[in-house]
Amino acid sequence: MSKNINTHPMIILSVLSLLICITPSFADGDYNHRLGDINGDGSIDIADVVYLFKHRNVPIEDGDLNCDNSIDIADVVYLFKNYDKYREPIHYANDIKITYYDSNGNEVNPYNGDSYAYKIVEDATGQKFLLKNASQSIPSWANGKYDKVINVPLKNVVVMSSTHIALMEPLNTDGSVIASVKGIMWGGKYKWYFKDIEEGLKNGSIIDVGSSYSPNYDEIINISPQVVFVYPGYSGNGIIAKCKDLNITYVADAEYLEDSYLARCEWVKMFAAFYNKEDVANKYFTKVEKKALNVRRLTRGKEPVSVAWGSKSSWGTYVPKAQSYVAKAIMDDCHGNYIFSDYPGTGSTNIDYETFAERAKSADVWVVPSSTTWLSSFKDNNPGYDTFKSVQNGRIFCISGDYWQLGLMNTDEVLMDLGTIIHPDAFKGRTTHYFLRYYPNNNTAVPYTAN
Repeated sequence: MSKNINTHPMIILSVLSLLICITPSFADGDYNHRLGDINGDGSIDIADVVYLFKHRNVPIEDGDLNCDNSIDIADVVYLFKNYDKYREPIHYANDIKITYYDSNGNEVNPYNGDSYAYKIVEDATGQKFLLKNASQSIPSWANGKYDKVINVPLKNVVVMSSTHIALMEPLNTDGSVIASVKGIMWGGKYKWYFKDIEEGLKNGSIIDVGSSYSPNYDEIINISPQVVFVYPGYSGNGIIAKCKDLNITYVADAEYLEDSYLARCEWVKMFAAFYNKEDVANKYFTKVEKKALNVRRLTRGKEPVSVAWGSKSSWGTYVPKAQSYVAKAIMDDCHGNYIFSDYPGTGSTNIDYETFAERAKSADVWVVPSSTTWLSSFKDNNPGYDTFKSVQNGRIFCISGDYWQLGLMNTDEVLMDLGTIIHPDAFKGRTTHYFLRYYPNNNTAVPYTAN
């Protein structure tokens, strides 16, 4: 709970009178404490504002809250204005709703140091689940607050997507989370970069239950999962409807609809709630968040670089809209100029190739959001590509084969890679993993080293 210190006006007057700027060296922060917990006491409150005012020689990942590459009075004021937001269990994701309670039904916040007894999770379709340990009774104060009761931690689940696995793997510190996975859709249809999943599919402890468009429901029924993790939209809607018919409990994860890389990654906290892994999720996400924000610091004030994202394929020519997680990463995290920022909205839009080519041909950097496995027809689909500035300058990139699996889990590294290809002068000597230099002539790609 926040400390009751009635000194807000005095603090602001004091900090505004002291305009000392400390620019610390670039170093790792304290990943055991959330961003904003400057004094490391496990909670975020006015005491942290006071501490930062008095001690600005903290690591830059901890104290540079406005990401301007220095720790100064502006960060003290920034924390004063925003510490309530930093306290919240969910800081970036828009569609995660988790409420924690003590045994008497009072709301508490384990991400701010409180103990909890129960939790209610609302999934992306509006279902509300009361999560409790098997030994606990259902409290009377929870009446009317939930639709279903689920005993946690989960021990038997089916997952729809590899991105669900990517959000479960960071929680798997004792092996119990992945051990609960008994079935996967598309399990045998593509390469797995998670060795435990690959091994489970080989030895039969994990069953491939078919594609998401036509799952084998007999196998799913035989598994008798406590939960089927699905995503809403696309083929997920059909699975949701069938689960309702079969009275199978499903939980909808909508990380792919979020508007930033960090928001997508923060869905790890939803999975944590189903496995009582809040402490693990807290440390994991704190590290990803603090390291990811370094990209904003390193690219701040750099010369403008124009960036194209997209290409033509058999499905059309899709480009991210201005409020999508991709566009925001280019513009907000990497301080690049996204050439399609005049298309408002989240998600992506299909445009004609001529419009795409007219703009993309003069872009400094071109990202083709596919791996080489899917780019065999790239030259035929993108006529005139060889005249593009990015191609002639060797600054055309594609994504790695493991981007959609390991990349989501390593969101901070993905953002560092994106910053590296947009502003190589800020990342000299760094070699990318998730964004690769692409060679259209022979459809090959290699890691890119900034120099």
